[in-house]
Amino acid sequence: MSGWSRQQPGSACEECRKKKLRCDRQRPQCGTCSDADITCEFNTKRLRRGPKQGGLKVLRSRVATLESLLRRREEDGQPPVYDNDRTENTPSDGSGSDGEQSQASETKRRPYDKRPSPPQSYRPSTDAQAPAVLGSLDISELMRTDLDHLYFERVHPIVPILQKHRYFSWANKSIPNIHHKCLQFAMWTLAMSLSTQFESVRETMYTETRQMLETLDLCESDMGSVRIEQAQAWILVTFYEFLRTNYRRGYISAGRVFRLVQLLRLHEVDSLTINIGNSNPASGGDWVATEERRRAFWVAYCLDRFISIGNRGLLTLSEEVICTCLPSLETDFQNGHAAQIWFLSEAIASSSQFSPLAECAIMATICGRVLSHNHVSAVEQVYGNAALDFWVRHEWLNSILITRRDSLALNHPSVSAFADPMLIFAFMAVHATTIYLCEVAESLKEVEQYRATIIEYQNQALWAAREIARLSKEQEQVGHFKASYSSLFCSPSLPSRG
Repeated sequence: MSGWSRQQPGSACEECRKKKLRCDRQRPQCGTCSDADITCEFNTKRLRRGPKQGGLKVLRSRVATLESLLRRREEDGQPPVYDNDRTENTPSDGSGSDGEQSQASETKRRPYDKRPSPPQSYRPSTDAQAPAVLGSLDISELMRTDLDHLYFERVHPIVPILQKHRYFSWANKSIPNIHHKCLQFAMWTLAMSLSTQFESVRETMYTETRQMLETLDLCESDMGSVRIEQAQAWILVTFYEFLRTNYRRGYISAGRVFRLVQLLRLHEVDSLTINIGNSNPASGGDWVATEERRRAFWVAYCLDRFISIGNRGLLTLSEEVICTCLPSLETDFQNGHAAQIWFLSEAIASSSQFSPLAECAIMATICGRVLSHNHVSAVEQVYGNAALDFWVRHEWLNSILITRRDSLALNHPSVSAFADPMLIFAFMAVHATTIYLCEVAESLKEVEQYRATIIEYQNQALWAAREIARLSKEQEQVGHFKASYSSLFCSPSLPSRG
């Protein structure tokens, strides 16, 4: 018994390795293969496990070389040089002196320059070439599939700017162009923020995506070279920053979105294809591509209004010059069906049922009008003008708001936390605007003179606050991440009292 060993000498056969079975290693056929009556094969040329001999010594030598170079630069008072290609010049045999000399001479040839230059870690090209591996992040095929599914399941309901079929038509290409690559990485970045599965690589993905977009902007100098994918990608990055970084960064990125929208002239998508008063779908052309441009504009438009409401700032995108139809229903968009579409002025005056994104755009318009009303009122009070014009505007805005609220309630009599998140946000925007309208009325200096009217607005605001509390409480039933993405628009937008 003492002479028995747990395993016979030699390697296990391929069949036992594949099935993870204990092999008795008998030659020419092991017991398992003999029982199964199959061919028993042994691989005698299997590579050794573990790192190559001498590899650790080489790595230590490289680390010592880099540390020596950094100390030398600090002693000379020079700023650090960020160059991912430097390690390629380090000798692989571990000789540190030659490596230091080559790196020092490279540093002298490339003096520090304070002018902005594209990052060295990623060099985009305008042709169809795009790397499969970006920086330090390797996206496997399984990871791509999971992120695509996660995006359309959790992100798309609140930022519905892409058609699924159109996306996969270019995403499945072996080498997508750089603009598509930027958009795809922005999609995955925002998708990662709504799942714990990719928490460890989320920040790296965001950093890489933003670097790609900024480098692309630096490499393009022609005003007409902007692509719709850039605007779409920055929209998604802006949402990510509001959700996961800080308000200031998201606010600045939102400004970038608005300028890209203006460069692309997305405010006049339908100015040449449709005449005012004849809101039938345009014939010919790629309707889905046109609808994606419309949706990119209206999401940016909503961002502009709700961000400005949140910080009481000025609006960037002007309502008066918009000649882009409202988004169609989501089912028509995904099926590529060119359905009837409406202009903004027609929709505000109508009680018809619109897509959730269109409802948000209508509410964003009313919010923007209330904000402008507040700004004009502040100027009027500075100049001492009478409050007559104020109440004319105020009552007009209140009537539009009540009409929109009643229309929403009629078309959607019961809205729960499980409804379309954009529809929930449209209702939240109605109630938030009601509160804001009350705040504007309370800001008047002649409060006592209009006390009865202001009390009426205060009662409306109290009811609106209760509705917001009810909708917010219902969000607790849907889970953390669904509540996060359904309130994604709320973080930069809902007005705060005080």
